[in-house]
Amino acid sequence: MKDYSKMADNYFDNTGLLKQYPAKKPVREIVLQRFADLFEYGRDYSEKEVNQIIREHIAFSDIELIRRELIEYAFLNRERNGSRYWKPQRISDITED
Repeated sequence: MKDYSKMADNYFDNTGLLKQYPAKKPVREIVLQRFADLFEYGRDYSEKEVNQIIREHIAFSDIELIRRELIEYAFLNRERNGSRYWKPQRISDITED
């Protein structure tokens, strides 16, 4: 079995910045989970705040890619007009408490 977590580590530099977005889906999901961990449950974020959090953790300029993927993989939710973002409660998060 492949250790996708270790593979995901290779996409981050020694300061913790994401150097490159992974192509393999399992690795991508681990990377996105790490980004999702930067957001708090029960808090609303503006698009500007989401972009800032992402910007502080990537070594390339495509903030929109990470934001879109967080939404696509349901690590974040957003209003249709982009006015509000939030971290949804996941079943796995509930059962771990």
